[in-house]
Amino acid sequence: MIKLISLEKKDIINIIDWNKDKDADFLMQWAGRYYTYPITEEQIITRLENKNSKSDINIYKIVLDKTNEMIGTVELFFPENNPDIAVIGRFLIEEAFRGNGYGEEALKETVNKAFDKFGFNKVVLGVFEFNKNAIKCYEKVGFIKDKLREDVNNPKFNSYTMTIHNENN
Repeated sequence: MIKLISLEKKDIINIIDWNKDKDADFLMQWAGRYYTYPITEEQIITRLENKNSKSDINIYKIVLDKTNEMIGTVELFFPENNPDIAVIGRFLIEEAFRGNGYGEEALKETVNKAFDKFGFNKVVLGVFEFNKNAIKCYEKVGFIKDKLREDVNNPKFNSYTMTIHNENN
């Protein structure tokens, strides 16, 4: 149904379009604190350029197999300060394509890349406590809530760390 392909500069306009008429909370929900509101092409280009100079960040576009239409984006990165884990972040499915299982499939594909292509045995992600639909999706794939991180400045942004382990190792 979907495939993951490396994001290119020409794809950035889609991400910008998906964020039009959205608020800062929407951006925070899918991108965390990396991007600032309102998101701009320059911010994403900077991230892409950092990716090109570091082998530890992989930014993908999520593409429908049958139409080659870009329907989302996801990052898989490997923190230098914790070389035993892979991290999934900045995960967004375009609104019109939600509820069709594409997010679950994209997440499975991203986890498989971490396990099979890059050789990791543990993948983690962060999700805001209020994002119930995302939590359900992550749990369907096999992620388990590890801990709740409380945001003392804004409890609205309390978040879970969720983890999945490679069962084949």
